Amino acid sequence: MSADDFRRFATTAAGTSPLYAALAEQVADDGRLREVSEAAGDPSVALFFAAVQRVLADRGDHPLAAYYPSFGGDRAPDAELAEAFEGFVVGHRDRLEALLVTGHVQSNEPLRAAQLRPAFGWAQAGLGRALGLIEVGTSAGLLLYPERYGYVYEFGDGSVLERLPAADPDQRDDVPGPVLRCLVRGAATAKTLAPFVSKELRVSSRVGIDLNPLKPADAETRAWLRAQVWPEEADRLARLDAALAMAARYPLRLRQGDVLDILPAAIGMVAAPSVPCVFLSNTLAHLTAEARTSFVEIIRALGSSRDLVLILKEPDAVGLGLFVERPGGDPSAARADSLGAVLYQSGRERSFLLGTAGSRGDWLDWSPAML
Repeated sequence: MSADDFRRFATTAAGTSPLYAALAEQVADDGRLREVSEAAGDPSVALFFAAVQRVLADRGDHPLAAYYPSFGGDRAPDAELAEAFEGFVVGHRDRLEALLVTGHVQSNEPLRAAQLRPAFGWAQAGLGRALGLIEVGTSAGLLLYPERYGYVYEFGDGSVLERLPAADPDQRDDVPGPVLRCLVRGAATAKTLAPFVSKELRVSSRVGIDLNPLKPADAETRAWLRAQVWPEEADRLARLDAALAMAARYPLRLRQGDVLDILPAAIGMVAAPSVPCVFLSNTLAHLTAEARTSFVEIIRALGSSRDLVLILKEPDAVGLGLFVERPGGDPSAARADSLGAVLYQSGRERSFLLGTAGSRGDWLDWSPAML
């Protein structure tokens, strides 16, 4: 990573994390700190800061922790921050470098379930059958529990649509998922969104696919996912903790391997009359162009022989645009993902734009239309 990489990160982080913005500027100006960050070749800036926060979690008495709200610190960046950070990084160089070699940026944001939940409801309503959920790029699988989360959708006119977490009547020690809050933009109203959120979602099976799936019940998994949350994001950290506790109580099958190798078998295991529902959320950009092409070919081949639905929450160019021609986006516009669906029934392919969505799950513009 170059000094420019850290300076760009500092600019991006300034509005969310004053701490990371200050630290990124420091690393940009300090060649010795960049040497540590480059231990694994060319990892991301986010991976470097996650590694620092992970090691700091075990060294809560270090002066650096006083600057991290995630560890109870309340000290704003000041003249002594640089010395504390440099001392910590240099003093724990071996462990940081080991994490940079073995670690991956695998943040698992449960709030994205608030964007996916209407898409699953839309698919179930159109197909009239239960869904067999298959997530590609699942990380710890936190998005595979859409019916166990509670949802609060807030509209511009002040109205609210709520759905509380589903309880398991067969489990006395039921652990519900957190309640997810999502702002709804655009023309959608509580009345138009309700049919896709309020009705019970029938999930017949669920499986996640990832090159490195994470187990929510594993203490190191939880620590690593927590380290990827930026220090000032207290709400996000609390949401992650609640989702991990729920997922640990209800473990599911996470398969390790390349999606191109595993996906056909995973789809084949969804027993009729349920319909396989493959979904991806901010995953396809991490695949090569060749792998994305192969993914499309696999989906189309499988969709020609059985009913299937694909839900995509991705930037247009690496998501819905792989299946249907999409207009070029405005490069100056704020980043937004397309929420789309590709539906296969009796061998026929149809593409739908369900709306647009923020990358982290905080807002949704719900406006389903066939393309």
